[in-house]
Amino acid sequence: MNEQVTDACAPSAAGTPAVAAPAAANPDGGTGSDKIDLGALLDISPVRRGHVITVASLFLVMLIDGYDLAVTGQILPAIASALGVATASLTGAFAAQPIGQAIGGLLLSPLADHFGRKRMLIVLLALFSVATLQSVFATSVTGFAVTRFIAGAVAGGLLPTTASLIADISSIKHRSTMVGVVYAGIGVGAVAASALVAVSLNRIGWQGMYVVGALAPLLMIVPILLLIPESPLHLARTSAPSADILDALRKLGIVLASNSRFNEPVHRLRTGISIIEIFGSHRAAFTLVLWFTCICGQISVNLFGLSVTFFHEFEGIPVASYAAYAAVAGVTSIVAGLSTGLIMDRFGRYRVIVMYALLDTLSLVGLAFFPFGSAGFVGAIVCAGFFTLGTYQSLNILTPIVYPAALRSAAVGWKGAVSRLGSSAAPLIGAALLAHQMGLKVAMCAAAAPMLLVLLLAPVLAVLERRMRSLGGAAAP
Repeated sequence: MNEQVTDACAPSAAGTPAVAAPAAANPDGGTGSDKIDLGALLDISPVRRGHVITVASLFLVMLIDGYDLAVTGQILPAIASALGVATASLTGAFAAQPIGQAIGGLLLSPLADHFGRKRMLIVLLALFSVATLQSVFATSVTGFAVTRFIAGAVAGGLLPTTASLIADISSIKHRSTMVGVVYAGIGVGAVAASALVAVSLNRIGWQGMYVVGALAPLLMIVPILLLIPESPLHLARTSAPSADILDALRKLGIVLASNSRFNEPVHRLRTGISIIEIFGSHRAAFTLVLWFTCICGQISVNLFGLSVTFFHEFEGIPVASYAAYAAVAGVTSIVAGLSTGLIMDRFGRYRVIVMYALLDTLSLVGLAFFPFGSAGFVGAIVCAGFFTLGTYQSLNILTPIVYPAALRSAAVGWKGAVSRLGSSAAPLIGAALLAHQMGLKVAMCAAAAPMLLVLLLAPVLAVLERRMRSLGGAAAP
């Protein structure tokens, strides 16, 4: 068994899944005479209306997060004009937002493991609304930077909270799919920001763009409060009354007898601090390799984002000409975000990571070798858009489904923060390539190199996860 009863389908000593209690084998009923293995119950439950509502709600939360970060970058010139400063002077203020996200991920993510996913989500949405609205009243570059840092810090807690909640309620069979769909909201939010800026900026101004971003989280609080459940696993882990657990299950569409009782955790966390336990119980090696792999993946994503600059500076390609092809790649990246989890559930997560990383490496290199605008170039940029985001998405999905429920939020938050901080090397790499006039082929090979490392490290992660699970340090497969 794993450390938590919530991960009840972990392999037993004989190598077979633990057998659930009789009531857990029947999610629609149960006599209540035996204590129910809650982890096994959720692991075998089919997708129900409550799951769909929860996924849709959390997708919208991530859409709001993606919108907020993307819209800032697109309205910087309008903000600079209103503040009477050069646009370049606001780039530091813009950088404060992802820095805040990294710090927020480090500090806030463990709180969802301690206080509960739903409760933390509601608090974060309220704070995020207030922080975003404060940007409207900024009258200086410093003031704007502070509001963006605070908004970023609060947003840094949203992702691990939503990812851990959806992983907690989903079955083994559909876990990657559900987590992947929720993550995809970030990319859709970025596209929504672009569309809204194009249509409405001249009508409502840059302040209106932030008002929209502030109202959206408030509108999400009521449906989340009424419709989605707290994590039943968190409730069981914190010895909540059985009535609370039954109510959470009922919101998912899992109805049990009113006198049902649930197993207590076999073992609690030794320290009680989830950020320390990320490295406990034989998880240290997996955690460190995963962090480095995610840094590599995000560096590749960021360098691909600089490809328009590489093509312009090294080949003289007009920015507008490249942007038309980049828009197509953006559409395929959204498709990748929505579909990667489903493909992982179907073919196996590490198999997908290896295949995606291989195809992305070839696509990124191919961009430099196919003539611009040729059929080969179009194919390469479409594939790069899909597999660059798809590979990184697969690594994001991996985190909440591997770590035990008690650690999920902290694991996601710290992974995200570390990968953001580590990937700050990407602009430095890009600047060095441009300063030394290394050429397009070298630049695109540099973008592909970190993805090649992902390809090589994925089998290592697979081995480390199997070892971790055999020693009781991972969630059910």
